[in-house]
Amino acid sequence: MSIESTVYHFENGIPGFEHLQQFAFSEIEGELPMKLMKSVEDEEISLLIVSPFFIYPEYEWELSESSKQELFIHTEADIEIWSIITIPSEPMQATINLMAPLILNKNKKIGKQLILHENHFSSRAPLIRA
Repeated sequence: MSIESTVYHFENGIPGFEHLQQFAFSEIEGELPMKLMKSVEDEEISLLIVSPFFIYPEYEWELSESSKQELFIHTEADIEIWSIITIPSEPMQATINLMAPLILNKNKKIGKQLILHENHFSSRAPLIRA
């Protein structure tokens, strides 16, 4: 049984992996809106991602016009937003990166990791809120 995945092109890679441009996104079974983001070019690289709005419903910021143009985003229906999860050896200390969301144009199959400079979001916000 194969897991269905969708490949997205990241023109400039993502921070730390600028040399990788193709990532496959696969659904993960379960209660949480999570996916596995795996590099097509380097099978050693995979990241767990989650919808930041599920964990932080108050998460909100404005997507710049330049980012909309770069990703050919015309309506909200074009876009998906995900955040990378970091799970250390102690899973209860897992964090979510709210400072650098992944922006996907699900129609064009392109994406980028956006760094939000002008906000108060953390790159290591708690995944499990007390």
